[in-house]
Amino acid sequence: MKEFGKKLLRSSFLYFTLMITLKIILVRSILLTDHNPLHSLWFEMSFLIIFIAAAELIIKKGKIIFYIALDLILSLLFMSMLVYERYFGTIPTYYDLSQLNQVGSVNESAMMLLKPMDVLLFADLLLFIVIWLFARKKWSYPARFNFKPFMFALLGVGLVISFINFQMSKNDMIYDNALFAKENGFFNAQFVQYFHDEEEKNTIYAFEGKNQNVTQEKIEDLKGNEFVPMKDHQFFGAAKDRNLIILQVESLQDFVIGKSINGQEITPNINKWLKDSTYFGNVYQQIGSGNTSDAEFLMNTSIYPLGNKAISEEIEGMKVPSLPRMLKDKGYYTVTMHADDIEYWNRDALYPALGFNDHYSKDYYGEKDTVGFGQSDELFLNHSLEALEDLNQKHGKFYSHVITLTSHTPFKMPEDKRGLTLPDKYQGTLTGNYMQAAHYTDMAIGKFFEQLKEDGLWDKSVIALYGDHSGVHGKLLEDVDKKLLKEFTGQRYSFLSRFNIPFIVGAPGLEQKLPKQVDTLGGQIDMMPTLLNLLGVEPDTIYFGHDLMHYKSNLLGMRYYVATSSFFNDNLFYVAKNSRFDARIVDIEKNKRVESSFDDPNDAFPKEKEKVLKIMNWSDQYFDSFR
Repeated sequence: MKEFGKKLLRSSFLYFTLMITLKIILVRSILLTDHNPLHSLWFEMSFLIIFIAAAELIIKKGKIIFYIALDLILSLLFMSMLVYERYFGTIPTYYDLSQLNQVGSVNESAMMLLKPMDVLLFADLLLFIVIWLFARKKWSYPARFNFKPFMFALLGVGLVISFINFQMSKNDMIYDNALFAKENGFFNAQFVQYFHDEEEKNTIYAFEGKNQNVTQEKIEDLKGNEFVPMKDHQFFGAAKDRNLIILQVESLQDFVIGKSINGQEITPNINKWLKDSTYFGNVYQQIGSGNTSDAEFLMNTSIYPLGNKAISEEIEGMKVPSLPRMLKDKGYYTVTMHADDIEYWNRDALYPALGFNDHYSKDYYGEKDTVGFGQSDELFLNHSLEALEDLNQKHGKFYSHVITLTSHTPFKMPEDKRGLTLPDKYQGTLTGNYMQAAHYTDMAIGKFFEQLKEDGLWDKSVIALYGDHSGVHGKLLEDVDKKLLKEFTGQRYSFLSRFNIPFIVGAPGLEQKLPKQVDTLGGQIDMMPTLLNLLGVEPDTIYFGHDLMHYKSNLLGMRYYVATSSFFNDNLFYVAKNSRFDARIVDIEKNKRVESSFDDPNDAFPKEKEKVLKIMNWSDQYFDSFR
């Protein structure tokens, strides 16, 4: 036994097992604020020990290579998880990690999120090299270690604990990836997620709502309204038979609209347009992990995204009821325009599923004047206008969904595209860079609007603009940015500030007829019905948003960037419990937290949570019924 102890102390098994355990304790502490090392042993090492014990039993030669490879893979995995959480505010699932080919748009931002402490994840490998080079002969390291009963025992313990963990959690709902991992383990969470995904794949998809007689009336009732057919809304058909041009603007947040810095308007052209359009200032993003592509889906379907899965990766071969299909039935030619590769985020499957007649992508726009990962917005919008002129001549009425690129993180604009003179304290900050990017895109939009007027398309169209998602977020925000944003906006920069995006709709010639501003609560899911109402097109299919010009109450679900069961209602934003914080409740009008008014914020609003989960469940089933 004494000899066994000596060999164990000098074994690669002990060294790497100990080092991997320390890494897991560190990562769980950082990502999940879980400082209990016993959780790391029970949830994580019980799983990893299966591989380690099996390797000790099976591998006769080259165990060192196995341990180095395992250690390196885990270190890279943990570092990826840390960077992912710093950018997206949640931990990745196996599905997210399988989509690494889609991270091109955030590569530079990810590099900014690497921290010096991340090197600690690889320190043990450097230490091992030192031991191997200078001490292995003196210590006879590593010792030959082949105690099979001990390894069989470890293997058995690992299998039993992992089985228990899985069985105890496999039927639990995953409302927040990080919270579930904290309570059930990183690796176990992936197995449970995979188990749920496979169960879903093997389900015969039928819209349960049909059996429950789910109607638009019932959806609207859950939001606190009495359903009124769209044809009876006040502005139904006010812009009938006009072209529809929708601008989805990359990372555009509401806090820059109508604001100035150093005596300069950040978005002067959008601000000017506000005088002749309808401004929806209380609208919020609802995207999932698909980000920009999820925003495209929301705009064109009024169906909730799936949360931890990008819709564009799940939609191939489907024919989903959509804005393009509804407008095609009314004689419109429908196109989408994006200067990136069509394969990026699987848009080559997304656009046919949404029913667009055609798409314009990188092959059409080229790579001249590239900023970030696509053609500059100025050149992109100029080329898009040329395409719109051609569409109008060939097809008459058209719908075009135009998606900008330049104002994407990390917002580092070339010198010749920086139009703002910023105070010194903004120079080189994320906040200052964001303002420069937003100002540049606004300039490009202003030129686009003027060209539409010159070409005669302006007066024949409805023009809508919205932001796809936040840009100033996550650990990209440093203390200086938080201070600058609070100073600039006059209030704390919260989740509410981050998720608030502009939605603006203009119908030239109808300025006196349509409202100037709508302050009722809205989300991206409400944009399609609002526009269809103006165009006089009433959907004959289920949709989960509503016309913001008609309804006064709303209930909006959100998931992925906050835990599922989070919601917005007319007065409050409820952010459900996650791995780091108990539930938070924010007064929307005042942007102030009010959870202290509740006995237990985690248990607050059970009826609202039930309603919003029901709406999202119906939406998921509806989407799945088209597979």
